[in-house]
Amino acid sequence: MSDYEPGSVTALILQRIDDVGKSVERVDRRLEDSELRASESRRGMHQRQEQHERELLKINHRLENVEKAVNDAAPTLEDYATKKAQVEGAGKLGRALWVAGGFLLALAVWLVGQKENIWSWLSSR
Repeated sequence: MSDYEPGSVTALILQRIDDVGKSVERVDRRLEDSELRASESRRGMHQRQEQHERELLKINHRLENVEKAVNDAAPTLEDYATKKAQVEGAGKLGRALWVAGGFLLALAVWLVGQKENIWSWLSSR
């Protein structure tokens, strides 16, 4: 160490200390910036989470309304199904009555047409 003058070694040490101090300041600024960005990110996430919670509450409320409407409509739907079955049964009965009526009408027309034959057959006995 005799090659170095005391002033130059001290200057070199002071220069290194100054460089380390500047590096520490840069790291400190980076940490502050990082903490600020992290804080803003957490705030944004918290706000989005609160918004999602509000949306879920709205959806839950709407779902409850739909459930209530379906439960309120259940008797009406059952009544509709009953009426539909009755109408189908009445339609089948109506068709059967029309067929029977047509058959009876055809039989009556035939009997009127065969009146002479029927009287002669009955009187021959």
